[in-house]
Amino acid sequence: MMQARAMLSMALICLCFSVSAEPIHLQLRWHHQFQFAGYYAALEKGYYKEVGLDVIIHEGTSEKKPVQEVLQGRAQYGEANSELLLERLRGAPLVALAAIYQHSPSVLIARKDTGISSPDDLSGKKIMLMDQAVDADFVAMFNNEGIDISRLHIIPSSYEISDLVNGKVDAFNSYLSNEPYFLKQQGIEFTVLNPRNYGVDFYSDILFTTEDELKYHPERVKAFRQASLEGWYYAMDHPQEIIDLLLNKYKVDKSREHLEFEADAIRSLIIPDVIDLGHMNPWRWRHMAETFIKAGMVGDDKLLQGFSYDPDPKVDQEKLLRYIKIAVIIMLITGVITLVLLASYRSLKQKNKIACRNEKLLHLAHETAGLGYYIIDLVSGQWESSSLLDKIFGIDLHFERNIPSWETLIHPEHRQRVLYHYQEIIRNHERFSMEYEIIRPNDTETRWVIGHGYIEFDKAGNPSKLVGTIQDITERKQTEETIIRLNKSLEEKVHRQTNELIASNLSLMRKVEELDRSRHQLIEREAKLNSIFNASVEGIITINVSNIIVSANAAVETIFGYQPEELINRNISKLMPLSTRTMKDYNFADALKPVSQIQEIEGLHKNGSVVPLDLSTAEYAIDNEHFFTHIVRDISSRKHQEQKESKHLMELAHVTRLGLMGEMASGIAHEVNQPLSAISSYTQVSLNLINAELPDLVKLAEILHKTQNQALRAGRIIHRMREFVKSHAQKRSTADVNKLIHDSVGLCLAEIKQNDIKLIFDLNNNLPLVHVDHIQIEQVLINLIRNSVDALKSSPEKQQRQLTISSRMVIDNSIQIRVKDNGAGIDKDQQQKVLTPFYTTKADGMGMGLSITRSLIEAHDGTLHFNSQPGKGTTFYFTLPIQEKSGRHQ
Repeated sequence: MMQARAMLSMALICLCFSVSAEPIHLQLRWHHQFQFAGYYAALEKGYYKEVGLDVIIHEGTSEKKPVQEVLQGRAQYGEANSELLLERLRGAPLVALAAIYQHSPSVLIARKDTGISSPDDLSGKKIMLMDQAVDADFVAMFNNEGIDISRLHIIPSSYEISDLVNGKVDAFNSYLSNEPYFLKQQGIEFTVLNPRNYGVDFYSDILFTTEDELKYHPERVKAFRQASLEGWYYAMDHPQEIIDLLLNKYKVDKSREHLEFEADAIRSLIIPDVIDLGHMNPWRWRHMAETFIKAGMVGDDKLLQGFSYDPDPKVDQEKLLRYIKIAVIIMLITGVITLVLLASYRSLKQKNKIACRNEKLLHLAHETAGLGYYIIDLVSGQWESSSLLDKIFGIDLHFERNIPSWETLIHPEHRQRVLYHYQEIIRNHERFSMEYEIIRPNDTETRWVIGHGYIEFDKAGNPSKLVGTIQDITERKQTEETIIRLNKSLEEKVHRQTNELIASNLSLMRKVEELDRSRHQLIEREAKLNSIFNASVEGIITINVSNIIVSANAAVETIFGYQPEELINRNISKLMPLSTRTMKDYNFADALKPVSQIQEIEGLHKNGSVVPLDLSTAEYAIDNEHFFTHIVRDISSRKHQEQKESKHLMELAHVTRLGLMGEMASGIAHEVNQPLSAISSYTQVSLNLINAELPDLVKLAEILHKTQNQALRAGRIIHRMREFVKSHAQKRSTADVNKLIHDSVGLCLAEIKQNDIKLIFDLNNNLPLVHVDHIQIEQVLINLIRNSVDALKSSPEKQQRQLTISSRMVIDNSIQIRVKDNGAGIDKDQQQKVLTPFYTTKADGMGMGLSITRSLIEAHDGTLHFNSQPGKGTTFYFTLPIQEKSGRHQ
């Protein structure tokens, strides 16, 4: 190590006199910190100044990337990670000067409580990375582990470790020398995923420049590299001094403890005690390139040659041997030539003539090729030129031929570049070739020329003459520009047509996808329709205009007893004799008609029985051929239910009449008592007349006739009452109150729907059973529901009509049923009379409904009540005991 440092110091002393002092910009990767200690040491200890370099160090930001800053000319030197090699393999003209870190500090850190312990655990997790180029070592690690990077949820790095601490992300791109310090300070346990453990061991913090910088300033590149490495050696030996410098001059926002942690971590990555600082192994670069190729990040490593800078290239032994052989051959040839010269002296004059002739031929060749030549005396600054060069430049014999006048011939836009290039070739002792634009003094026309040449040196090794040729390439440049323009136009046209073709293909693909979706939808719809067709409980029968059945679903077997295939090509009259008559109303000129109104007809079952049916028919046309689809429903069970409900309503009506007669009995008792009283009076009078000594037979006959009339009158009253009320005994049994409510509502449902009334049930579940006469309680509920419907009929159209029926237990061991409406309510005057027999608010009412209702409830040991608020509605509620009372049922 000491020998390497001594050699660096000797090189610095040698270079200090050969490099001019001009501003040199070094772009760092991130903010000022111990990570870049060597560059600060080189600047502060004067190593850059000693070799004539005025260096300015720029700290990095998330937007200011070193590779881009150097490629775009804002800095001559930079410091980057493995992305440097990646960009080189992608074509960027970058050169690695020194690998400061032998191992990369880049790692992924995860909180230990996330359970992440290997790259496989990162699938589906949120990971912060800068980008795939900058974090190339992580991409290579994922590839080595067979992890599809598309399965990872990668988020652009916020550069804030707090995002990991707060759980915003699961893994964070970090430096071993930085973020672990924060986590340890906060007592947070973490796991480190180091690419080195997964076959990815890259150089890091690599000092680099561009091919142009190396080509045109090779001595400056060498001096800058050696001064920087000397700074790194100093920083490694004096870390506390560099930490003081960072805290006092560069004002870093890290604590001394943090910087000391960083210095220790960096030393383990640089390992200056084992490996020379800046050492780069060509085989390791090739391994890194192969890793990138394997990861699919680049195609090949063709551009790897020339990437790694060698400050002291060794002589190729094979070349040296070849040169020695050549030198021996030359010596032999020289001996022979010496002998030949003695024999050739006599022909020297003849050869001079030939040389003169060859010179003329060369001049002619120059003229023919359009090459003008010139010779510049670099000592005096004067130059001479051929006539063709004068013609190309548009000057005459009187044009002053010195270097300043040469500069005036060069177009201002190219002048600085050309003069700088001339200085470079003089300094570097190399041949040159360059193109530039001139302005001819005689006609101010601009022309393009190409210049070739070389430098001649005197015996002391100083440049003495610059010899070159100039050729007018204006037509070629114009042709090139035309070709470029045409190529650009062609490229734009191809690009435009390609985009149009892509758009057309995309449109075609979308249409194909739409057709495919439509085909699938059609297949699904057909499958659904077939499923519905065969699953339908209604029979679906399609016939043509000749009444021939063309299709039938599976339900026809249940309805008619025939298999569907038995009916195909049979006349519809086999099933529905009346259906042919129903088609008389169809107009075959219409292509399609909606489903007709439902009508009741009779169908014929296979066993000969008659089946009551609901029939609806639709007409449609396919290719001008008309068809009819009959939808039939077996309504046998409905007819049976209607008969059952009709009988039930008759029974309810009978109960009503019984109740009505019970209530009417007291109301009409005086009518029966009146003729009976009259008969009694007339009988007493008759007895008195008979007991008289001289009975008045005429008067007696008159009295007996009146007695007979009154008896007949009483008989007629009794007869009418017997006709009205038939003898039915009350029958009680256990019942579910909620079921009685639903059954009663079912009988009134048509009236409720017809009057647009919203029906609400508020029924308590698991209520005890009651012991009642079902018919009488249903009649009570029907009376109350119909009263509410009548009350709601007169409600305004905009008002929501509501009928609420509820059931619940009450504290006296009874079940309470409530029928509530939001109608107009009952006036306070009417509320006193509403339960009185023969009182009614309806124009056609008898006034007995509520009276009968109360009688029926009281007969079941219950009570009937109501409350009403005018304008807000009325609630009738009654109770039924849950235990049977002795002596009350018959």
